[in-house]
Amino acid sequence: MNPLVLFLSLFLYLGLLFLVALLGEGRGRALAQSPWAYTLSLAVYATAWTFMGSVGRAATEGASFLPIYLGPTLVLLLWPFLQERLLSLARAHRLTSWADFLYLRFGHGLLGPLAAGFLVVGLLPYLALQLKAIAQAFLFLRGEEEPLTDIALPTALLLALFAILFGTRRLDPSERHQGLVLAVAFESLVKLLALLLVGGVVLWQLGSPFPQVQNRPELLSLLLPPEGLAGYLEWVSLVLLSGLAFLFLPRQFHVSVVENTDPQHLRLAAWAFPLYLLLINLPVLPLALFGRLLLPEGNPDLYVLALPMELGSAPLALLAFLGGVSAATAMVVVESLALSILISNHLLSPLLLRFRALGSLLLWRRISILAVMLLAYLYFRLAGEAYALVAMGLISFVAVAQLAPASLLGLFWKGATPQGALAGLLGGILAWAYTLFLPALARSGWLPPFFLEGPHPLLRPEGLLGVQGLDPVTHGFLASLTLNLALTLGVSLFTRRMALQEERTGEVEELAALLRRVLGLEAEEAFRRQAHTLPGREAAGLAETLLAGSVGPATAKLLLLSVTRAVPPEALREEVEEAARESRELRAYAQALEEARKELAEAYERLKALDQAKDELLAAVSHELKTPLTAVRALAEILEANPDLSEEERRRFVALLAKETARLSRLVEEVLAYTRLQAGVPLLRGPTDLRALAAEALALVEPLARERGITMESHLAEVQTLTDRDRVLQVLLNLLHNALRHARSRVRLELLANREALFRVSDDGPGVPPQARTLVFEPFQSFSGSTGLGLFLARRLVESLGGRIWLEEGEGATFAFTLPLEVEHEDSGGGR
Repeated sequence: MNPLVLFLSLFLYLGLLFLVALLGEGRGRALAQSPWAYTLSLAVYATAWTFMGSVGRAATEGASFLPIYLGPTLVLLLWPFLQERLLSLARAHRLTSWADFLYLRFGHGLLGPLAAGFLVVGLLPYLALQLKAIAQAFLFLRGEEEPLTDIALPTALLLALFAILFGTRRLDPSERHQGLVLAVAFESLVKLLALLLVGGVVLWQLGSPFPQVQNRPELLSLLLPPEGLAGYLEWVSLVLLSGLAFLFLPRQFHVSVVENTDPQHLRLAAWAFPLYLLLINLPVLPLALFGRLLLPEGNPDLYVLALPMELGSAPLALLAFLGGVSAATAMVVVESLALSILISNHLLSPLLLRFRALGSLLLWRRISILAVMLLAYLYFRLAGEAYALVAMGLISFVAVAQLAPASLLGLFWKGATPQGALAGLLGGILAWAYTLFLPALARSGWLPPFFLEGPHPLLRPEGLLGVQGLDPVTHGFLASLTLNLALTLGVSLFTRRMALQEERTGEVEELAALLRRVLGLEAEEAFRRQAHTLPGREAAGLAETLLAGSVGPATAKLLLLSVTRAVPPEALREEVEEAARESRELRAYAQALEEARKELAEAYERLKALDQAKDELLAAVSHELKTPLTAVRALAEILEANPDLSEEERRRFVALLAKETARLSRLVEEVLAYTRLQAGVPLLRGPTDLRALAAEALALVEPLARERGITMESHLAEVQTLTDRDRVLQVLLNLLHNALRHARSRVRLELLANREALFRVSDDGPGVPPQARTLVFEPFQSFSGSTGLGLFLARRLVESLGGRIWLEEGEGATFAFTLPLEVEHEDSGGGR
């Protein structure tokens, strides 16, 4: 095939991948957050190993490729119990990897860095596998065989650029990357459709391979189940190994936990993802059999490409090439991103903090992606040609499985200790290196061949304790996991749990300032919104969670030390909390005392004012009483001392005597009314016809109006209400007498009704002087020689009835007051 076409197709496909990722970051954000995108993103598990390597393994070892997919299918049955708990923990503590969980669970400072460093080393073969698949496929289609040229290098650099652009825009690695998820989901569809199409076309053109296999006895073994203990053990081991790898691969944790936007998506993934695995494996065995039948000398890992070429279909071969590229690129991008987060959180952050260069963490995370890709390329160049694709991937699977004992026991067993977790992980790493990683280097020529024989027959790397008959991967997996689990359990049983890490407490302001320095203003504002109502201990925990998600848990702990203090021990904490409670109660008591003191002071001032008002009232009443009493006494003395007064003079003096007596009587009545108000005499509320009441008031003042030549006018509407009839009548009489006293020729009474009853009494007199308008309702403020209590009493009576009274602007004097049509106020003493 023309190399230019291959190059062009490869880079056009990678360009399309960039466009899909951009769509996910923009208008396709909702699509990227859908349950289907989440489910398809889980298919990043199916890599070039699946696309090409499974056919190769099926062509050489038969159905033994199936356990690699049975393991994840069985694990998905446990998702309701395992994944939901993991999602909850990850959301609460912003976990980005299993290494974060180990540090959170055990608090041992070595566990996180050890797990991170080991995963980087252990997954290099897996990353190299993807680069090898792309390079191998490219060379095959070009028609070259050896050596593998460097098409893998520019591909690795382009994928590193993709991961940097769409995975490290911000410092917080726990944020969602919708563009990345949509691109991975898109690639999952591409590789599935490509493999199904290749298998379908081959079957359509060549028919079923199974009848032909019946005539080839050497191929029948590919269709038979495993035989013997070693065969069964290999199957069971591969099922267990693939299940653990599905759980603990960093890229699977990233897409299934970090990128999960809704826990409800697990329901769809629980059945749709196994269906995806079933579909993508349907063509594997037929393609493998046709490869053995038609291309017995060919490379089994390339049957997916070779069979379309054998059929003369170059476009189909090109489609298969792009399917393999999609399978490889999705894995490489997500895995390199996940590893860069591991490196930055557990290896780089503590160093950068020590050298006060934490601000460059994002740059170093991007450099980590590039470094991982270059290391994978280096491994591929050094050791990749010595192993088949599946063998390289299985070495990484066994490495990842070493996290399982400490993580699963830590998740479900309270007795697991940090010492046990560390011992198990160290033992598993050493066993993996001795039984799998170093033999791989020995087979590649980087270690002497006698290394494979071991220093003693019982210590042979691929046959510890004299075990024989197992394939190297099964042997290495069983040996390393058994040692790992035994150490984790054994050491945990004989060690004590370390004291829980001391809880910290701090001030919100100091914690917010720390977040602003490390994570920026946006993180500070988010923290303030959540922490303003939290106590110091919970605020410190929230700040630590936010920091841990961005710079790793160990660095977050170190950063907090500078702005927090230790929470007192449990025994002392009760005393401290009791003291704090008493202090809060004392403060509340002191505040209540202060409020009571203010109320007493205000009451005292009111009493003083009332006492002063009482004195002023007594003085005013005495003064008002003195005048008519003096006049009455003088007139009586005149009448007594002058019996010979003329009849006209006597009548004049008697009339004066009656007038002063009436004034004295009115004054006494007003004072009595005032005292009743002050005493709080209750209302006598009853159904009242206000129109009839107003007419009665007019009738009572009619003689006085006629005597003075005043015309009485009225406009009375029909109004019924529930009120104290006598008090309303007293107000009306006060206002009418006041109006008659000042009117020149006319007094008018109006009664209107809207939402309340409105009385308006007006006269055509001189009106109230402007300087006196604000004082007319004050007691003993007389501007016409009266007692000065009439308008004051009218205001108090109206207010006691729930109404209002005021003086209107205009010619003459117009007083108006209202009464509620439905009485809600019952302050018999008046005022509101």
